[in-house]
Amino acid sequence: MKEEFKNQLEILTNIILEIRKRKKDEHFELIDTENARKFKGMITDHIIPMVKDASIIIGRSGCSLRYYSNELAIIRDPKKRIFIQILFYPYGHSKVTLGVNAPFLQFAYSPLKENIKITQKLSIKSDEQRLKIDEIEIDEFLQSKIDKYILSFLRDTIMFNS
Repeated sequence: MKEEFKNQLEILTNIILEIRKRKKDEHFELIDTENARKFKGMITDHIIPMVKDASIIIGRSGCSLRYYSNELAIIRDPKKRIFIQILFYPYGHSKVTLGVNAPFLQFAYSPLKENIKITQKLSIKSDEQRLKIDEIEIDEFLQSKIDKYILSFLRDTIMFNS
């Protein structure tokens, strides 16, 4: 990033932070907590590699998995969540045309509440709402539980869309 551009971004960011301080926003900036780093590590070290491996296997059926995440971002606003969304593209549905209507499973960590909300959408229909599956503490977020949530999501999605 060019130095002048970076300097201008820093000036604009400081203006926003000053406005938030004046409005008495008590959570105007937050540095990554240990729990946030733990959640990001779980995404990077376990979930992403697992989704890639699972996509290779499930690809034999003409289906595929993709993921979208902001785990590399430094989230300094505790009202924003760190998340990973696993998208399932069923056989016969193009990734291009399906877009945001894809069934998904999402793990989202809230720095403010220090918990993980797990939601899913099983239908290909765009008007189908997401369902809250669970809300767990960060200490309960284990690899074995992640695997169970993902397998359950795939089973439910395949049965729902068959």
